[in-house]
Amino acid sequence: MTSHPIGRRAALTLGGVALAAPALAQSGGYPNRPIRMVIPFPPGGGSDILGRLLAQRLGDALGQPVVPENRSGAGGNIGTDVVAKAAPDGYTLVTVFNTIVVNQFVFRSMPFDLRRDLAPVARVALAPTVIAGGPKLSARNLAEVVEITRRQPGTLNHGTPGLGTITHVSAELMDSMSGGKLTHVHYRGTGPAVTAAVSGEVELVSAPWSAVEGLVRGGQLRALGSLSARSSPLMPGVPTVAEAANLPGYAVDNWGAVLAPAGTPAPILARLQDALRQAIDTPEGRQALAARGIESDYGDAAVLARTIEEDTRRWEPVLRAANIQVE
Repeated sequence: MTSHPIGRRAALTLGGVALAAPALAQSGGYPNRPIRMVIPFPPGGGSDILGRLLAQRLGDALGQPVVPENRSGAGGNIGTDVVAKAAPDGYTLVTVFNTIVVNQFVFRSMPFDLRRDLAPVARVALAPTVIAGGPKLSARNLAEVVEITRRQPGTLNHGTPGLGTITHVSAELMDSMSGGKLTHVHYRGTGPAVTAAVSGEVELVSAPWSAVEGLVRGGQLRALGSLSARSSPLMPGVPTVAEAANLPGYAVDNWGAVLAPAGTPAPILARLQDALRQAIDTPEGRQALAARGIESDYGDAAVLARTIEEDTRRWEPVLRAANIQVE
């Protein structure tokens, strides 16, 4: 079987990190000064919540301060580019979500190459994400929503936090798999999209559980389906979209991860991996994440590289067909 060219690039990048290590500074005294954790989104959102918690807990594990720094813009590309162009010494990291994969196919131009310019450190979290119905939605469940989108394409409005965001493309994937059609209404962020669903401006919204949990519990929204491959313990009783809409194979895992500049020495990457595992793959770490509506989901650099490759294969055909383009 011929390997995917992107997969080959990922392997080369990881291999390059390992080969470069002997010629570069080893991890001997690392870290001996503060580390910068770039968060490529504004304060207050899911990425900021995860990035700040990781900075705190990673700093405790490493014995050096990890300083969070918000550098937002262009769907996370601006802050991530800062890290892609930083010195590969382990002192500049970035917290990303799977939007980083989607961006490759929705932005007309990218300032960096995900596989060439950045090194996977670890996959760290899953942010449970749900498609929910507001008071204007007459359908009782997601199967009925899908049936309406097939019989009356475009009559149901779905709020998103912006063109090309992961919750937008997750609904595009549902359309692609079901043969139906939602009308996607783009807002400036998750908050306004959720407010629009509560007010009845749109019938549906997809959002992180942390953004809608109170509204679901209060009855203003109805949780119709979890976007992930499996039900989340943070959302008891909420079926997956695959189950609720009878779409086998549907899965959008909203994962979070840490990346470093390509060329970072392997011993430093290993030290960071171990510290991140200590930070989040423990009872205390899992509890700290769960309190913020996030699941701990540790995987090493190889797991993260494989996750990026799998998501690339999943999203490229969907996004090419949907012709989503962001300047």
